[in-house]
Amino acid sequence: MRSLVFLTILGSSAIAFADPTVTVSPTTVHPGEAVLVTVSGATAEPHAKAGGRPLEMFPTKTGYQAVFAVPLKIDEDHVLVEVSDGAKPVSIPIVAKTFPETKLVVEDELANPDKEQGRQIDADNAAIEKSYEQAKGAPQFTRAFHRPPGTLTSTFGEWRTFNDGHRAQHLGIDVGAREGARVSAVDAGTVALVRETFLMGNVVVIAHGAGISSLYFHMSKVTVAEGDHVKLGERIGLAGHTGRTTGPHVHLSIHVDGGMVDPLSFLKLPLAPQ
Repeated sequence: MRSLVFLTILGSSAIAFADPTVTVSPTTVHPGEAVLVTVSGATAEPHAKAGGRPLEMFPTKTGYQAVFAVPLKIDEDHVLVEVSDGAKPVSIPIVAKTFPETKLVVEDELANPDKEQGRQIDADNAAIEKSYEQAKGAPQFTRAFHRPPGTLTSTFGEWRTFNDGHRAQHLGIDVGAREGARVSAVDAGTVALVRETFLMGNVVVIAHGAGISSLYFHMSKVTVAEGDHVKLGERIGLAGHTGRTTGPHVHLSIHVDGGMVDPLSFLKLPLAPQ
């Protein structure tokens, strides 16, 4: 299979490196996982690209870091991390993954939206996509991201067939919660979007900087507004089952540079913003 150069750090006479070293986490990846690149020993911000896309590098106490997504539909067998000054490349194997399948029964209009509802779904998706732009820039967080408390009820990547018809992939995790339970921010950031949507119900998107956004779906009530600055653990709403759901729960998605990633893989990354 073809190899894919996911990261190239370009040298320049304007950028000085003090014997930089590159490490990646994890060292083996599945499609849909988040990857953390750490450049240690660089005296100025490196210019980095992932799959031809510029990466959001941010400073740490010992260098710089960036996070990117391994696409769910990638057809490569490894990710090659390269440094242009001759440092030894790092090859990260990509291990294929088969995601589970499940069948769900919901109201027919949620399984088979009509044209007008389809237009609303497109508008909802566009608004969420646009909100990711607000995640650019320096990290707004200084502490580790926290997983929502509770029992995991659905995993990332699960294929769902609704009413034996429409099939869609679940791009987040679900955590069991009673109706009206507290939904908290997984880390500090700025509320980039509050929106009532057709499929995802009441949605909040938080921009954390460094290209990282967290998304919360299906809430019964939202208690923040766009532009609000929130702290780790601050209440942003109440759990519910608005939109296309079969019961109340907390849905969490994570978006980084390159796409949606498994929140459980993201939460394991040793992020260390300055």
